Amino acid sequence: MTIATPPSPATLPLRSLLLAAAFGLADVALASGSAAATQSSPGGAATRFVRDPVRFEANQAKLVAATRSRSPAMADALDRSFRQDILGAVSAELRRVGLDTSDVADMTAAYWVMAWEAANGIIGETTDPALVDGARRQIAGKMAKSTAALRDAEKQDIADAMLLQALVIDARMKAVAGQGAAARRKMSDAIHAEAAQILRTDLRRTTLTPAGFAPASGSPPATQAPAAPPPVTPPGRAASHAGNWQRVEGVYFKSYTSFGVGGMMIQDFEPVVLFRDGSYYEVEGPALEDVDLAASRAANPRAWGTWRRQGATFLLTDDRGRTEDYRLQQGSFFKAYPAEAIGGKLARPYKRISGGGNSALGGTMAIAAQTNLAFSPDGSFSTDSSAGAVGANVAASSRRRGGVGRYRIERHTISFVDPRGATRREFFALGSEGATPRVDSDMIFIGDRVFVKDD
Repeated sequence: MTIATPPSPATLPLRSLLLAAAFGLADVALASGSAAATQSSPGGAATRFVRDPVRFEANQAKLVAATRSRSPAMADALDRSFRQDILGAVSAELRRVGLDTSDVADMTAAYWVMAWEAANGIIGETTDPALVDGARRQIAGKMAKSTAALRDAEKQDIADAMLLQALVIDARMKAVAGQGAAARRKMSDAIHAEAAQILRTDLRRTTLTPAGFAPASGSPPATQAPAAPPPVTPPGRAASHAGNWQRVEGVYFKSYTSFGVGGMMIQDFEPVVLFRDGSYYEVEGPALEDVDLAASRAANPRAWGTWRRQGATFLLTDDRGRTEDYRLQQGSFFKAYPAEAIGGKLARPYKRISGGGNSALGGTMAIAAQTNLAFSPDGSFSTDSSAGAVGANVAASSRRRGGVGRYRIERHTISFVDPRGATRREFFALGSEGATPRVDSDMIFIGDRVFVKDD
């Protein structure tokens, strides 16, 4: 689907969007392995709204302002594009494929279709309206319940964010259309990676049909299913793959970009195990001695790659052949420490915060969740979690206490024992700080998640 808008610089990134996940769209009929054929009718009044032209201009201005704090050049490019009548410029193409700018599901479908085409290297082709209609109906069926209670202004904020981000994708792909295959592939890869973070869907493993999105033939379900819980190991049972540690060269952690509260891009961290054979493994959750490495590589190749070292610089090449260089202890790649570095005991509370929403784009919805873990030197721990959502006319929160149990950390494994005696083992690591690495117990890794001290 091509839309006539002035191109922005090829480097303009998709910076602020978690709206699809915030409204439960990450599982748009893909987890089941089939398109949503039963969702044959659009969302109707639940997804439609009365558009306010002044609000659309305000949303454009908020996007420019949100971008300016990170990149003035990018903000200027957006500002120039927004000086024209955007809705007027795109209305003909949107009408051709059956999309209405006053329907939040339609504009969400525009983003999904645009991201899918870009991820699959499609530039400037005429999109079959039947395919867009399939995506529209599928998405409307998922959104109708969650948007029915929203005011028109809230629906418009979501629709505007989706439309504007779809236009940014279109502009980025047009900017590289005449720059050769390598440039087009690089941009396609970037948009594909961004969409995978936002939608939790591999758009290169999906197909777009008249019934909506579905896994491509021969591909596993494209939506990431909720992570399976770590293996439950009764006390005394030996680890099934203890020999894995004999293959390890070192344990580190590296930074990556994720989407946080309000849709803002934030820096997160994940533990990485480097093996002596030159391969690396991004920890998925379970303790390393409980992981069948060959099965992991086959099931989740994205967690694997190769590495080599040049002095203090580590070169990591992912499963798609893309290489990034990380200088040790210089902001993106750090040494991780085992439990013995602090005597095998934890003695403080930790927290992890995550969330989403559209407030980064000037919208009204913010969603946040927090997980708290408190450890005592006597080997006990307690846990609780809370979540909340705040909008222009809605506020909700919940809190759940997880109870008290026992824990044990040894090397890079933490074991949690619940009151019934069942044991859950996960990967564990301590952070580091300083140009010359030294242990930093203010940051710990449990499974593939980072927790920081809770003051």
